[in-house]
Amino acid sequence: MSMEKEQMLKDGWKLCLVDDAKLSGEITRLSETGVDCIPAQVPGDWPLDYVRAGLMDDPYYQDNYLKIRDYENYHVFYGTTFDWDGETQRVWLCFEGIDTVADIYLNGQKIGHAENMYVPHEFAATGLVRGTNELLVHILPVALEARKYPIAAFHSTLKYNYEALVIRKATHMFGWDICPRIVSSGLWRPVTVVQKPAERIEDLFLLVSKLEGSTAKCHAIFDVEIGRNPVKSYALRITGVCGESRFEITQQLWYVHGQIKFEVENPCLWWPRGYGDPNQYLITATLLRDGEAVDEMTFRQGLRVSELHYDEFIDENGEGDFCFLINGRRIYVQGTNWVPADAFHSNDAERIPKILDLVKDIGCNAMRVWGGGVYESDAFYDWCDENGILIWQDFMMACGVYPHTDRMKTQLAQEARTIVRRLRRHACICLWAGDNECDQNYCWFDMPQDPTRNELTRRVLPDVLRAEDLSRPYLPSSPYVSGRAYEQGLAQQTPEQHLWGPRDYFKGHFYHDANAVFASEMGYHGCNSPESLYRFIGKEHVWPVDDNDMYLYHAASPETKDSPYTYRIPLMSGQLRYLFQQEPQNIEEYARMSQISQAEAKKFFVESFRSRKGKRTGLIWWNIMDCWPQISDAVVDYYFCRKLAYFYIRRSQQPVCLMMDDHTGELVLYGVNDLDNALQVTYRVWDVDTGRTIAAGDSCMAADHSTPLCPIRDDGKTHFYAIEWEVSNGDKGINHYLQGEPKYDYEWYMRCLKKLGLDEFEGF
Repeated sequence: MSMEKEQMLKDGWKLCLVDDAKLSGEITRLSETGVDCIPAQVPGDWPLDYVRAGLMDDPYYQDNYLKIRDYENYHVFYGTTFDWDGETQRVWLCFEGIDTVADIYLNGQKIGHAENMYVPHEFAATGLVRGTNELLVHILPVALEARKYPIAAFHSTLKYNYEALVIRKATHMFGWDICPRIVSSGLWRPVTVVQKPAERIEDLFLLVSKLEGSTAKCHAIFDVEIGRNPVKSYALRITGVCGESRFEITQQLWYVHGQIKFEVENPCLWWPRGYGDPNQYLITATLLRDGEAVDEMTFRQGLRVSELHYDEFIDENGEGDFCFLINGRRIYVQGTNWVPADAFHSNDAERIPKILDLVKDIGCNAMRVWGGGVYESDAFYDWCDENGILIWQDFMMACGVYPHTDRMKTQLAQEARTIVRRLRRHACICLWAGDNECDQNYCWFDMPQDPTRNELTRRVLPDVLRAEDLSRPYLPSSPYVSGRAYEQGLAQQTPEQHLWGPRDYFKGHFYHDANAVFASEMGYHGCNSPESLYRFIGKEHVWPVDDNDMYLYHAASPETKDSPYTYRIPLMSGQLRYLFQQEPQNIEEYARMSQISQAEAKKFFVESFRSRKGKRTGLIWWNIMDCWPQISDAVVDYYFCRKLAYFYIRRSQQPVCLMMDDHTGELVLYGVNDLDNALQVTYRVWDVDTGRTIAAGDSCMAADHSTPLCPIRDDGKTHFYAIEWEVSNGDKGINHYLQGEPKYDYEWYMRCLKKLGLDEFEGF
């Protein structure tokens, strides 16, 4: 059987930077740059190599990242040599990630050009690789490349992000409220030399078109490469095994592309976490020539049907729907937004496994891959497949009105086609979403525009998906504004919303009375632990917090005035002062007060949605993890120090949890049961301050439901209530509820936490 030969180019790389003003003529080899080179890591980003070489201070410390702006006009050259002892036919140089606009030279000959950070690139090297070879990658400065493409007056975005409208580079890298402006470049994913067999399976994936009773109606869609050989000699055999379930089909080929329809009786279906096992079939596809195997492909894939039921807007009775269905069953989503794992994406591979462990530990069954980042690696989606984590996948556009030029439409279509083909095997991906908040940007502008005129999300992306993937739904934007919603002035009344609002008191009108059926963003600030602050701000700068430029730089505002992000630190300070109505005396008190404010807010958000399970269908809160050392809504900071909110959310997202909410007008104790069977529960609610029992009893909690258990008398005073329970399966649990309105006494709150044993948290 023919096999692919692959050689990773990891060692021996060097790089150098050349100012655009000093560059003249084409550079085809590293020696032609005329400047000294330093050792480079691949995968890598050039600033990290500069730090290792002692040429740059740590960009994550204090205001050092601002200095990288001085290099935005520099060309970056990566070079290495490698030996190749294989054949010289059917050889490709494969770059999994080039950031971003680059020319590629092999042995002094240009073999390709790249203009998209998001997708892998393959360049034919047939006949060019032999013995010892020299490879050069010339990465052009995107700040200058962007200037080649004029931007129309009403194509707009956030203050620091205009290059992202015309360059397919991770938007956050130009500056975001959660990411610094670090316009770096590099080879951020592996580089390999690959020789492919002459006869091979190019692509194959399975989908379930319909579930009928105990039968899954399936399609296997394939592409094979057989050169100019007669197709009648070839057949494709596909087997799938999952536990006791097995299928096998063999079909003679009539063309190099096609579909094979088959049925699986009593299939082992893939389910999201909490709803069943995330079953995956081990798929083996074998290309046969005259009955003999010539190529084989193996992978794991879950079989499932994914749907999204939604209304275009909430009606006059406050009713609407936005709900995912997997295999016909309505799913309540408990999720977190996934932002970039690191501001330098070559660090992603090391950090992602640790972050994913946190996602599972905190009790999530879903993540939304946010449109300002990158499409993650196959390993990321493999883990989500294996652990039953649903993925809402944005295409990479965010917070802008993007140009509809032929160039942009062509680039986006090529990108989407590449990404969809790479990821469509993953059962975890339950939705393609066109972008992040671009519909809202059309509507929020002082002179609003109809978002349905966005050709990128209404024509380009749907055309690609109709051609390449019908196995999951598509939503044009998040939040999505339909033509009818826009025409009727209901752009802010969609059932799926991003609940940011005034960012005031977390039980204020905006949050308490929100009518969202599903929230795909909702967050609240929380200060880092003092130990973490010392690591990136420095002990000499951590106090006071207000009017402190170092905090603004890590907010992440590259300017201390006239920046859209300077509000974030005063906002955080205002939130804790409103809650406690007293001044913190040092950074330790400030951090604790802020973390309490964040933890109570996110607990309230999660429980206000879960207690209305049935009417509400899910919350994807913002967010699990920081991508650099910063002050943010994340519940885990860049150094993996968990804030108090992490532990509060983990308790609130237990499969069986008792909680309080007053959305009906009175305070009620609810029993939320995510399990498939009803449970008998014995509960007690008591005042932690006095020890007095407020409510106690036995009740039945319905399966997969939120059950009102009893009303709780509201005497208008401040209370810290403990909620304890034991269910019929023997499990016990504890939660709490903060009753009353600010002000809350800080020392009193800390005493209550200590009585419950809830105060011994890292970072707190």
